[in-house]
Amino acid sequence: MKHFITLILIVPLILSLNNCGPKYIPQSEVDMPEYHFKAGIRYLEKGEYADAIEAFDRSVGLNKKFGPGWAGLGLATGLNGDLKQGRKFMDKALKFGKKNLDIHVLAGRLWTAHREVNNKWLKKAIKEFEKALDLKSNHEGATYYLGEAYFYAYEFRKAEKEFRNVVDWKGDLAGKADEMWELSQKILRAKPGTLAGKKIAIKLNIDRADLAVLFIEELKLPEVFERFLPEDIPDFQTPSQMTGKTSIALPPDVKGIWAERWIGEVMELGVLELDPDGKFYPGEPLTRAGYAKAVARILVAATRDPELETRYFGEDPSRFADVSSSHYAYPAMALCAERGIMKADLITGKFNPNGTVTGADALLIIRGIQNSLRMTF
Repeated sequence: MKHFITLILIVPLILSLNNCGPKYIPQSEVDMPEYHFKAGIRYLEKGEYADAIEAFDRSVGLNKKFGPGWAGLGLATGLNGDLKQGRKFMDKALKFGKKNLDIHVLAGRLWTAHREVNNKWLKKAIKEFEKALDLKSNHEGATYYLGEAYFYAYEFRKAEKEFRNVVDWKGDLAGKADEMWELSQKILRAKPGTLAGKKIAIKLNIDRADLAVLFIEELKLPEVFERFLPEDIPDFQTPSQMTGKTSIALPPDVKGIWAERWIGEVMELGVLELDPDGKFYPGEPLTRAGYAKAVARILVAATRDPELETRYFGEDPSRFADVSSSHYAYPAMALCAERGIMKADLITGKFNPNGTVTGADALLIIRGIQNSLRMTF
């Protein structure tokens, strides 16, 4: 609803700009296009697109040929959901400022925003960033956002290189670049082997549906069970069979969603559980405790050792500073820590059971499972 209201408020503004808009009269000595452009950029970086659009509108209202203002307006409009109109504003910006660094950087960022709707977005984004770098080879903004473009195109090695350069320059974007550099390195270590894995790897918080996809596509869970639990072994049991659930019906909140097939497979194997109310909650953020429980079920099945599920329960003292050994997921967390699959914070000793899981960390945990089982695919 909030987004809908925002669109209602800015539609008249966009229509007025299409018709060249009103010409503003400066109200003070600082009421200049450059001032409003900088204000718009600040709003833009905070994700406050309606305010950014208003500031950029003021900048071009004061000077109809102020290219950076049109560029900012183009990016803010595109990020606010209207990529087509954003492209029109950006074309006007490029007309007024072909040799302006800021315009080319903003143009490249707008093409990156097109990544879901334009197959040539990366090529076009790189072209704009390279134009900026031709004008200034060590331009921080162009280098950082070129790294972002590579990152969203899953070219993590190239992204890492660009982020490292920005970190070395120690400029305004060094902090953001350092975070993205670290994330890129983590994904490279995790080595996602599928497109689904790469897409989930860049997510800052994954949900239960994402984990189901990773278990099937990256861990190849059916093959894990086939390898470690061959059907000709008399005591062969999947986690579902261990709990007496030999037939799994899909819950109502899973039927028809994009991840239905993957969730159905992991449920058949008994790795991910339903809530007591009978729902799966596919869009619910995955917690570290929830991930540990799923990992423990895989290890119990693979080793055919049901005692692993309770082995660490009640141990004294607890090995985690923030979790009692009577916690429902403590045995799973302790098992994961024992195997080096999931670790407590080295400084605080906390496991953070309610913390969320990034896509990169989720993949690294899968590699930890494979190492624990001494397997590769």
